[in-house]
Amino acid sequence: MFLFSKNEELTVDILNKMLNKYATTYLPVLKHYNDYYDGKQKIIYKSYEDETKPCSRTVTNFCKNIVNSYLGYMAAPGTITYQSNEDITQLMEVLDYNDHNAEDCNFLRDALIYGVANELMYIDNDSKARFTTVSPLSSFGVFDDCLSGELLYFVRWYKQSDWDDSQNYFLDVYTDTEIRHYTMLGNPGPLEFLSAEPHYFNQCPANVFYLEDEESIFKCIEGLQDSYNETLNNQVDDISSFTNAYMVMSGSFDPDTIDTNAMRTNRLIMMPEGTEVKWLTKDLQDTQVKENLDRLQASIYRIAQCPDFSSESFVGGVSSGIAIKYRLTGMETRAATIEASMKKALQRRIEILCGFVSLKLGEEVYRDIKINFERNIPEDLSTLATAVSQLNGIVSDETLLSTLPFVDNPKEEAERVKEQKESSLKLYDFTQTVNEEQDET
Repeated sequence: MFLFSKNEELTVDILNKMLNKYATTYLPVLKHYNDYYDGKQKIIYKSYEDETKPCSRTVTNFCKNIVNSYLGYMAAPGTITYQSNEDITQLMEVLDYNDHNAEDCNFLRDALIYGVANELMYIDNDSKARFTTVSPLSSFGVFDDCLSGELLYFVRWYKQSDWDDSQNYFLDVYTDTEIRHYTMLGNPGPLEFLSAEPHYFNQCPANVFYLEDEESIFKCIEGLQDSYNETLNNQVDDISSFTNAYMVMSGSFDPDTIDTNAMRTNRLIMMPEGTEVKWLTKDLQDTQVKENLDRLQASIYRIAQCPDFSSESFVGGVSSGIAIKYRLTGMETRAATIEASMKKALQRRIEILCGFVSLKLGEEVYRDIKINFERNIPEDLSTLATAVSQLNGIVSDETLLSTLPFVDNPKEEAERVKEQKESSLKLYDFTQTVNEEQDET
């Protein structure tokens, strides 16, 4: 994150300084997070001075598993929804056009990996508003240094093609009114201004989402991740080293008369009388190693506040959604914090989009839009139905319906229920009238 005065001009010289600072201070950390998520962890650089010794470099990627677990828990398709008392049909069309379920997932994934996620709005060839996640490895935001913390500029650099070895990059700076285009020699490198054009949004068309500590969600378990890989691979190396046991022969005999190759081929040992032959193997202490791996794995998930969904301790004996929720308490605590930050980012996305379609929608509509986060866990519908029935008459029908996971729009559902009741009453009145007329005749 860069802080900058709103009253100063972002010159080429200042941009160059920011790029150099980002390249030397922030990028190495972000690339480190990216490597650990991709499985390029410390163990793959393991080596021995003795090149003949087996050297396994297998990665058990808990970092990626933890990220994916939080993604599935918080941003599965349909878990993030929008509702308003106003007509937001036009906004929902824009969100659906951009496949917001997929973009929400990409947005959150970057935040979990890097501790920060960037999103950029733009106008496509059909003059429609689009938004897409932009990697922090090639972009950053510049914020106002006052209390408001307003996003003043968004900086993104890129190559127009990956098929050549050119070191020429392009860089765009998004302001509240325009996009400034630059050429950049190197990544990063000196800048040269090219041109500027309006972007047709009413503010800087970018969105920056930080986790609370601005760190990767798996930073806290990197040391344990390395220890697990090291322990596991040392065991694999030991097994590989002692796959072929050593033959020990003791007694009175001439070693030059022993054809060990023939023994190995024929699986037959011919030795003088009185010679003792045995095999030397290593005690690998499998039980101790397994216990150590289990402890490391348990510590990884505990510190990351993420349950091991594949473990018997999680799935064993679980028969209801309530029981599962109890086991997800730690994860939910952390997810709630992440949700609070992400909700602010999604609200800014909506604000920018409403500003773009302001001629039809109105800029202030976004203030009334409610963003709902649902967790991707099994629901105990029978228990929930009992609770709803017990609260009937105590709270409004709309509030009751909002607690049901399969009801997307409580207001519309309440209207449908009302209409259904009215239709049932009319049918009842009609049936009663017919019966009375028949009785009279």
